Amino acid sequence: MKPTYTTLLRRMTASALLCASTFSPASALSADSFEELLDRSESEGNAEVLFSDLEALRRNKIPINLATEEQLLELPLLSAADAAKIIDWRRQRGPIGSVTELEAVIGADAVRRLLPYLSFEMPPPEMEKKRELPGKVRGSVIGRAFWESPPRAGIDNGKYAGGNRHVYSRFQAATPHYGVHLLQESDIGEPQFDDFLSFNVYAERIGILSRAVVGNYRLSFGQGLLFGQGRYFSKGSDAIDGVLLFSPALRPYTSAGENYFLQGAAATLSPGPFEVTAFTSSNKLDASIDGGVVTSISTSGYHRTATEIAKKDNLTEQVHGVNLRYCYRAGELNAGIGATFADYRYSLPLEALGNQRGSQLGSLEASVVYRHAQVFGEAAFDRQSDAMSWICGVQADLAKGVTGVASMREYAIDYASPFAGAFAERGDSGTNEEGFYLGLKARAHSNLNLAVSYDIFRFPELDRTHYALPSSGHDARFYATWKQNRWLTWDGMYQHKEKEETKKQLDEERTLQYYMPVPKTTNRVQLGLAARCSSTVTLKSRAAYKSLQSRFVSGTESEKGWLLYQQLDWKRGPVTLKTRLARFDTDTYDAGLYAYEDDLPLVYALHNYYGRGKAWFIMLDVDPVKDFSLTAKYEITWYNDREAYGSGNDLRNTSSPSSFNVGCMWKF
Repeated sequence: MKPTYTTLLRRMTASALLCASTFSPASALSADSFEELLDRSESEGNAEVLFSDLEALRRNKIPINLATEEQLLELPLLSAADAAKIIDWRRQRGPIGSVTELEAVIGADAVRRLLPYLSFEMPPPEMEKKRELPGKVRGSVIGRAFWESPPRAGIDNGKYAGGNRHVYSRFQAATPHYGVHLLQESDIGEPQFDDFLSFNVYAERIGILSRAVVGNYRLSFGQGLLFGQGRYFSKGSDAIDGVLLFSPALRPYTSAGENYFLQGAAATLSPGPFEVTAFTSSNKLDASIDGGVVTSISTSGYHRTATEIAKKDNLTEQVHGVNLRYCYRAGELNAGIGATFADYRYSLPLEALGNQRGSQLGSLEASVVYRHAQVFGEAAFDRQSDAMSWICGVQADLAKGVTGVASMREYAIDYASPFAGAFAERGDSGTNEEGFYLGLKARAHSNLNLAVSYDIFRFPELDRTHYALPSSGHDARFYATWKQNRWLTWDGMYQHKEKEETKKQLDEERTLQYYMPVPKTTNRVQLGLAARCSSTVTLKSRAAYKSLQSRFVSGTESEKGWLLYQQLDWKRGPVTLKTRLARFDTDTYDAGLYAYEDDLPLVYALHNYYGRGKAWFIMLDVDPVKDFSLTAKYEITWYNDREAYGSGNDLRNTSSPSSFNVGCMWKF
């Protein structure tokens, strides 16, 4: 007799509790790590860039007592208000000497998240007079190889020009003021080993030069309406974090993603209270072209078939612009105002731009931090369409352990920025959306964190092609994290969303087809348990359930799905072993459930479990010598509802597809 879902959940929880009570105690778990934020998401976002940035920060920690406010803001999700608190504490009370002191400044939750990327060295005496010594070169070399079993149909039938292998390599080296980065990647089915190459060199913190990059780079200004290539998380990962854009203006591009970066040169100068960033870029994009007009820009990054190869690098994108910011500081007041101008042009007209080749974009941004509150806003203008989008809001500490955020946005239908990374319900282009967002996070007890968010949104046009009329909806979420004791941490989330989507429908006689909005109601609940059983063993369990109701003209359709997994992490000396067994059962793809999955260094895996079956992975990491690691991962999924996996050239003629991934990392 097969165990029911309830029985499995009961057994999973009981085993975790028993293990936790049996073994010796260990240090407290981090209840709000970046991985847990990603586990709440249903969109990949820009997490691969986040992982790359975190790895660099882990190797080159930010000195909490020496860093400027701009350097502190290099930390992901550290708000400008928290950075100002650190600066004010140092100015009034001196250096921050311990984790406990830092918790008193920015709160225990933020410290637990950011501690791996901070150091506490004290400023040397007469620091201004001390001559700076040359810094040590630090960096890493990474190599990975990945293949699938059985291979995809496109490889067997010759439609894919390459073989059944994915290869990746990266070299990165830096001193305190200079750095270089080189990356190579080739996907499964791509014939060229160097299908994607990324390179940059940079200099930073030299006199008034804050940073200069030659090669691939990314830009983030204001709240991302014009340039937001440094936004990591999508809406919903956290009630507070993710609304504001946390990213320096200019950063080298270090990800394997083949889009959303600029290629050329950029520099940020900081003379006195001013900050100027100038940039120029000429980049090649993949595009579909019909009659000399670009019908679409491809962002998949795949170059496997003859059709995909024909699209490769056949469109040139040129971008030039400047951002100017002025910063004012007086006591506890820290204010900044800025403006950005950019001109972007394509070598061919784009259908999406009304057969124009590009446009000119401009934006105004402002941010005011006073004590424990930050007011922010940005407005961006598209000259070609004469359209403007804007967002504004406030984030503040309302009481001890209580933080709130309120934000309002209005994105014009015809506004378009190819480089935007805006806070939004649908997409991040800063177009065709209005909304009002409220978020609240509270430390209800020393071991209990609660959070709630509510977003009401409206689309001026639900679907420009099929249903160009407005539509509205709302999204409510509740989060809870309870550290039961030193060994057990529970986290839960509940989401209720109502939203319309355009679908093709039939009349009662099933003779006429027409497009109509279909109201969809989504309820999603997620419960997780992390149990530190000993200094070597940790258990992670998760249960998730999702239901959808779609109201068609012909009646209501219901879909549902559940996911249950148990993971064991074992670490002893230089060896780390992680393994997970998951069971899932969903009616459709839309009812699928996402879960973050451990992978090789700098690999981000947000797995979508849909259909019916089981999935298992095992990952082994060994550090045979200092600063060198070897990692291998095997994963397999057994489907009960299909004989083959995928379709077309990606079809794999099996109900149990598997893959193998190996890699190494050397740090120096």
